[in-house]
Amino acid sequence: MDSKLVDLAATPEAALTPARLRTLLIVLCAALALVVAGNSALAIALPDIASDLEADQSELTWIIDAYALTFAALLLTAGIAADRVGRRTILVIGLLIFGLACVASAFSPNPTWFIALRAIAGVGAAAVFPVTLSALVDAYPEERRTFAIAVWSGVSSAGAVAGTIVAGVLLENFWWGSVQLLFGVVALTLIIPVMTLVAQSRNRSLSLDPLGALYSVVALAGLVFGVIEGPQRGWFDSLTLGSLSIGVAGLGAFILHQLRSRNPSLDVRLFRNRGLAAGSLIVTVQFFASLGFFVLTPQYLQIVLQYTPLGSALALLIIPLGVGAGIGLSSALSPRYGPRTPGALGLALMGAGFAVFALGLAEGLEASLWVLGLGVTVFGIGFGTGITPGTELIIAGLPAERRSVASAVNDITREVGGVLGIAVLSSILVSYYRDDIRPALTGLPGEVSEVAESGAGGAIGIATTLGPEGEDLAAAAREAFAQGLSASMWVGAVILVIAAVLTALLAPRGEQDRGDADSRVERAAH
Repeated sequence: MDSKLVDLAATPEAALTPARLRTLLIVLCAALALVVAGNSALAIALPDIASDLEADQSELTWIIDAYALTFAALLLTAGIAADRVGRRTILVIGLLIFGLACVASAFSPNPTWFIALRAIAGVGAAAVFPVTLSALVDAYPEERRTFAIAVWSGVSSAGAVAGTIVAGVLLENFWWGSVQLLFGVVALTLIIPVMTLVAQSRNRSLSLDPLGALYSVVALAGLVFGVIEGPQRGWFDSLTLGSLSIGVAGLGAFILHQLRSRNPSLDVRLFRNRGLAAGSLIVTVQFFASLGFFVLTPQYLQIVLQYTPLGSALALLIIPLGVGAGIGLSSALSPRYGPRTPGALGLALMGAGFAVFALGLAEGLEASLWVLGLGVTVFGIGFGTGITPGTELIIAGLPAERRSVASAVNDITREVGGVLGIAVLSSILVSYYRDDIRPALTGLPGEVSEVAESGAGGAIGIATTLGPEGEDLAAAAREAFAQGLSASMWVGAVILVIAAVLTALLAPRGEQDRGDADSRVERAAH
């Protein structure tokens, strides 16, 4: 190894006592949970935000998506900066930006201010996320590294549900800003233990690659913005197509730059590594399905089953239980079969869970809660089974001195997959909803029909003003929403099963297979 490179295994983190190692795990997982729950916790407060700030549907969408846009666009750049400047420094800066933006957003006077502050919070989250994983991987000895990644993966998946529960409790007693205030204060408080527990682990010989960073930001921002706007404006709208085109051009420029660079920040040739490619596939498709599920299912619980916000959050507690069981299953399978078996099995189980859930939804207002619960449980087990192998494959696919970049790649696949899942599955739901609701709109005034066709929430809201006719409209809206969600779950199930087959064919069987693939990539790169 070049003498300029840092031997990460010899950094101070590796010498942490067991007690300090446990504390580090708690602190980093707490930081992780904050940024993961940054959207799910706020999503449950949107009705209160709409009322208080007089926000329309487009503004509510951007209150959520502004955070996702800056988060995804800056992840790779933040990972590169962490490896070059120092992980502790970048993590502290990220917590400071995230915390201050959250606190300020709690007192936003209007939607525009709130959206801007949410975008700034996403910048901080992008700095926090990759360091939480890379710092843990470096701190834990190799024989316990799988445990640390499993805990990190569990928190990353359960954090979204935990955030909705915390938000539900706060909304029962305080105003919507209390959610943002709590998240901000906790983030700022975490800076103190981070300063004492997280080592810098920096490598000054690594290039910050400003041109590559610029291309990556343009690529990710363009693609994510286009995916966000597609369902709202239409996939052939000029702004949507223009944004996607800019994203594709930025991606092409980034790949070309990395291939030509003597010191690439992310050598794209490494994706010839079957493990890195399979890990990226697993994580992308998992979060395609799960983020779409987490955004759409709470709406089903509140709109169709008429749960309260807190009730819908508590109903999803079954998911973390399934995830825990899945992580245990993965830990038992990986030592014997390598990452391929639990990775493919996890995706297949998630697809089966989606299929069972879709069958239950097809019953509309007569859906069995037992069938829905079974589907959610199987989905959670599958998520837990596949998440650790996917992350391990990505981390193992990049050199040790690029662990923050590897973590950023892991996070980018999560974020881009999640944004795609929300956009695609939401678009399918809306399309089926509009087709199913039209017969119930016959004879209604034009303005009423327009509001009802825009969404089930609007239909149920306006139905209260229509007397006896309103009851039929509300029932039709709930039925149409359930059928639309069922269709989107079927599409998700098919995508998950296809990804499971590809993972079984692509992922390495074990350490020997992975090592052979690494050797081939190394020879190709030279």
